[in-house]
Amino acid sequence: MAHKVPIGNKALNLYDFEAFYPGILKKLTFMAKKATILIVDREKILVDLLTRALATPDVSVLGTTSAEEAARLLDRHEPDLMVIDPTVENGIPLLAALVAGPLKARIVTTTGSDDVRERVRAMGVPKTVDRNAGLDALTAAIRSSLPDAPSILGADRRIGVLIADDEDEIRDVVSDHLSERGFAVSVAKNGKEALERLLNNPSVLVVLLDLNMPIMGGMEVLREIVKADPHPNVIMMTAVADREIARQAMKIGAFDYILKPCDFAVIEASIAAALSHLEYQKQPWWKRLTRR
Repeated sequence: MAHKVPIGNKALNLYDFEAFYPGILKKLTFMAKKATILIVDREKILVDLLTRALATPDVSVLGTTSAEEAARLLDRHEPDLMVIDPTVENGIPLLAALVAGPLKARIVTTTGSDDVRERVRAMGVPKTVDRNAGLDALTAAIRSSLPDAPSILGADRRIGVLIADDEDEIRDVVSDHLSERGFAVSVAKNGKEALERLLNNPSVLVVLLDLNMPIMGGMEVLREIVKADPHPNVIMMTAVADREIARQAMKIGAFDYILKPCDFAVIEASIAAALSHLEYQKQPWWKRLTRR
């Protein structure tokens, strides 16, 4: 049975929506993963102030005054950064468990005591910030501890992106922008060259693929790319606003289909969604069923 979403006085059938734009449900389902901060502090007012100060469209903030609740939130949300007051009840045992365990999140402690600062450093926590420095300084110190965008999206190295387009200006502009954003960018000026780049660089996770290129067109390249298992997610780029071509590309295996001229925000959102989808596919099937 098709699900329906009420819009005004009408209900939009999601199957019709998918037929109109085959990639939109993928993008809605696999949006870019937000960075998540978990704050554990004995003072609820500080938890509330930091939550409001740190929360942005790209950063989700959770807070608690309990080490036990922090352990539950940690298991459920897998934060990228934990900000812990060691003097909260059971704060030191929580820190010890985090340092000794397989946690991937970064840890920052907040304290105004030299004794506590030395104790947590001896435990192996590299960064401690002064909780008495004021809200602005505390917020800035915590923000500076967040992983950069590619790390947040699940890589411990720079994420590889291949741009295949026969227009020099588009290749150069998009390449420069993504390089500044921390991606490892390679380029190709035709389809044949794109396949050679992928063969020599298996670390590429996302391909921005022009539809119309010399020697080998985008559709032909797409068919070759999706034969591999696993293969990078492919985002088609074209100036042709043709629904049938878009549907055909998505049916072959493209992750997304975006129109030129491409806004940087659209490109980044599509790449982020593609990376999030790749991370999702790595999970065991039972975790996918319980994903919240």
